[in-house]
Amino acid sequence: MTQVALHGLFDYITTLNLSDRSLDWLTDKLQSIKKKRKAQAIDPEIAKIPEQYRCDPYKISPSGDPFFADKRNVEKLNRILNDKEAMEDSGVELQSRQDIERYLG
Repeated sequence: MTQVALHGLFDYITTLNLSDRSLDWLTDKLQSIKKKRKAQAIDPEIAKIPEQYRCDPYKISPSGDPFFADKRNVEKLNRILNDKEAMEDSGVELQSRQDIERYLG
């Protein structure tokens, strides 16, 4: 998020009528995010991906393959897999990672 958007979000939160308990909960949640980020080491392959294109590969693939950490790869795969006509025209059946890489190549 940009700094302006974060200020807007902060201003919105401060206008909410939150109890002390709710404020404590929100504070703990925000601090836990920061602690979690510090604790996670970034895979060297993922570190090579520009930050604006990074995403959590474990949300897409159980293996956490760095290929899926790049939003551009995920978007391209989604376009290909959702484009039924392209799949029918090509007649390609993708059964392995190598097949997918050749098809995307």
